[in-house]
Amino acid sequence: MLNLPTKLKALDDPIRVGIVGAGLFGTKLADQIECAPGMTVAAIADIEPKKASDTFTEAGVEETVIEAETVDEADRVIKRGERVILSDGRLLAETDVNVVVEATGVPDVGARHAYAALAEGKHVINATVEADTVVGPALATLADEQDVTYSLAYGDQPALMVELCDWARTIGMDIVAAGRGSMYVDEYRFGTPDDVFERWGYDDEFIDEHDLNPRMYNSFLDGTKIAVESCALANAVGLEPDVPGMHLRTLEAHEVPTTLRLKEDGGVLGQTNTVEAISSLYSDGSTTELDLSWSMFVVARTPNQAVQEYFSQNRGHGFYVASDGEYVFFYRPHHLPGIETPVSVANAMLRNEPTGAPRGRYAEVVGAAKRTLEPGTELDGGGGYTTYGTLEAAERARECGYVPFELLDGATVTSSIDQDDVLTYDDVELEDSFIKKLRENPSSVSP
Repeated sequence: MLNLPTKLKALDDPIRVGIVGAGLFGTKLADQIECAPGMTVAAIADIEPKKASDTFTEAGVEETVIEAETVDEADRVIKRGERVILSDGRLLAETDVNVVVEATGVPDVGARHAYAALAEGKHVINATVEADTVVGPALATLADEQDVTYSLAYGDQPALMVELCDWARTIGMDIVAAGRGSMYVDEYRFGTPDDVFERWGYDDEFIDEHDLNPRMYNSFLDGTKIAVESCALANAVGLEPDVPGMHLRTLEAHEVPTTLRLKEDGGVLGQTNTVEAISSLYSDGSTTELDLSWSMFVVARTPNQAVQEYFSQNRGHGFYVASDGEYVFFYRPHHLPGIETPVSVANAMLRNEPTGAPRGRYAEVVGAAKRTLEPGTELDGGGGYTTYGTLEAAERARECGYVPFELLDGATVTSSIDQDDVLTYDDVELEDSFIKKLRENPSSVSP
């Protein structure tokens, strides 16, 4: 069978990609697509058209770039082989593109864009993982009905974690724990955007030069992004958190397989097939010897004695072992958001296959209070001042009435909430958002 690069080069017409959101992810994706065989960025949608124009410029696009106001106008531009800018991602979904990449990072908006594109029969690559945690199963179902692909974005950690799990299971190993690295200490869960860049160690010049979003960077540290990406992995491959919030230990590389193994063998886990996260940051600010903050990993187990001996004899060859080779820690040290995502584009278009997609609901991101919240308080969502996201088993979240985290943005508190308490439906009045409607009753919504 021909490989993907060969198939891409053999295409008569390049895959027409539409990107919604000209932020860092969308821009890096455009940069790389212009270098990749068999695909092109035909359209970019952003509420700030200049950002889309700048993205085309950075990517080295030489063709004429035209800002369109209607779908018909955009399609005429695309048909001429020129590039188009739109201010509305839902309009982009109706244009003559093959694959839509949702990269706004805004859950409610992202869910609407993904739904609209799937309804139009377009393949969708969803880089707004926050939306996937809430309505990913509904979007995957719609994709199946339309015979198109709904996929996580290769290059983001969730899709790469899925790949590691698929690899382990394909060669006959059992997954004990899988997840991602991070920079996390417990007190960070109460952090706010006000001092987030001090915790990152960034100076004002660097912040201004790269136009960094303090809320987004705070979500990386307060545990929310860890929970979000872990949830996407769990729902894609069928894993559950061993404990609420995961164990989230700071671990040296050689400690991972000795810690993330069953309690009966000296570890901390009560079960296998768990989703986990590890930290490379100690509470005193120092880091582990091998920084795994940007990594994806799987701790796998093999019952075969001969294979166990092989792993034990070859320890130090890029993996770590425990229990005489029974538990093995494999990892990928890096991920390249946007830059690696053409892999998802190619898989969707040429194979109608996702690079990770939800196959059920095994985990849920729920919201806990950063401080005492009094009735009347308006919640402000991920990386903000009021709540942080934490991972919970989906069944327990249902039983306890916990609210999916992304539905809390804009909600009003109706009862007093203590710090660290998880918010329930009885505690808040939710906004009637698109993502809420899609979550509760997919058949009731329209693009």
